Amino acid sequence: MKKRVCAVIGSRANYASIKSVLQSLKEEKNCDLSIVCFSSAVLDKYGATSTLMRRDGLETAKEIYTLIEGDNPVTMAKSTGLGLIELSSTFQELKPNIVLVVGDRYETMSATIAASYMNIIIAHTMGGEVTGTIDESIRHATTKFAHIHFVACEDARERVVKLGENPEYVYNVGCPRIDIVKNILSSQEINLDRDINTYGVGALMDLRKPFLILSYHPVTTEYSDNALVYSIILEALLSMEYQLILLWPNSDAGSDKISSIIRGTREKDKHRSLRVFKNIKFEDYIRLLNITQCLVGNSSSGIREGAYIGTPVVNIGSRQNGRQRGNNVIDVVVNKEQIAMAVAKQIEHGKYPSCEIYGDGTSAEKIWKILQIANPPVQKRICY
Repeated sequence: MKKRVCAVIGSRANYASIKSVLQSLKEEKNCDLSIVCFSSAVLDKYGATSTLMRRDGLETAKEIYTLIEGDNPVTMAKSTGLGLIELSSTFQELKPNIVLVVGDRYETMSATIAASYMNIIIAHTMGGEVTGTIDESIRHATTKFAHIHFVACEDARERVVKLGENPEYVYNVGCPRIDIVKNILSSQEINLDRDINTYGVGALMDLRKPFLILSYHPVTTEYSDNALVYSIILEALLSMEYQLILLWPNSDAGSDKISSIIRGTREKDKHRSLRVFKNIKFEDYIRLLNITQCLVGNSSSGIREGAYIGTPVVNIGSRQNGRQRGNNVIDVVVNKEQIAMAVAKQIEHGKYPSCEIYGDGTSAEKIWKILQIANPPVQKRICY
C-alpha cells in the first residue's frame, strides 16, 4: 500500500531538520509525499524557506499564511491557533495517512493537534530531548500525541519510553540534519568566498582569515531579557576584532528586538568586518561551521551538527539546557568577560574530533524503512 505522507514545515529550522528525509521520500515509488509550508517558512522576512525548498527540487503542495505580526507571546499563541485551523482544512484536502512533524516549535503544535483530532498517524522527529524555553513543553506534548517516534540520540529514546510511549514505536535513527552534513563534508569544496558574498549585507568576508559566527535566538520564557542578552554577547564579540557573521533570529517572541540590534550594529559599524544574513543555504552554513574559529550563541546546530563536524562552540544561556552535547561545547552564562574568555579558549583549541551522538548520516533511509512497516493503532495507550 502506498504511503501518503504529509510533511509540515513551519520554519527554516524545520526544513534543515528534515530535508534529507524529504529528498529521500520524494524518490520513493511507494510514497506519495506532499509538503505543506506555513508560518515563517513562507515569509521573506525570515528568509522564505519555501523558495529555498523549490531550488532544492522540493515542490510544496500548499503554502499557508498563519504568522500573526506582533512579536510577543500573545501573537505566538494566536499564530498557533491559526495554524491549527488552516492545517485542519489542508489535511482534509490532502488526505494523508501519516503526518510528519519536526521538533519542538510552536508550529509543530498546530500540525500535531490538527492531525490528532483527525485520526491521522503522527510521526515525530527529535522528540525526547531536554532544553530550555517553551520548546521543552511543546516537544514532550508532541511526543504524547505522536504514534511513531524518530529520536536523534539514545538518551532521548530512553526519555520517550519513560514518558509512557510504546517502545515498539520509538526508534533512535539519529538526526536527519547529520545526513546532509555528512554529504557536504565528503563533497568537493566550492568557492565559498564567492557564494557567501553574493547574499547577505555588510562587509565582504575573506574566509581565508579567522571569523566567528553568532547565532542567537529568543528565549521565550525570558522574553523581556532577550535584547539585553544579545547586546552583551555582541559587545563581547566585537571587542575581539575578528570577522563576524551575524545570523538572523527565528520568529519566536523577542525576535524583532534582536533584529533591531543587528540592523543598528550593521549601520553603526560599517567599517568593521561584519556581514549579516537573514537566511543562508544550509549547505553553505555547514561549510562555514567546518572552517569557523567558533560558533557563538544558543543555536541547536552547535550541539548537533557542531558535534559531528567538530566545530568549537560557545553556548550561552538556558535555551539548550539539558540537551546531550559533545566535547566541542563550552557553556557559559550571560557575562561579557566569560563569553570572551570562552571564545578565546575555543579559538586556541581549534577543531574537535567528530562525535556521532546525533547519528552517522543515515537517518533518512532508516526513517523510510520504518515508515513502510510501522503500523501503530490510532488510539494510543500509555505503556508502563
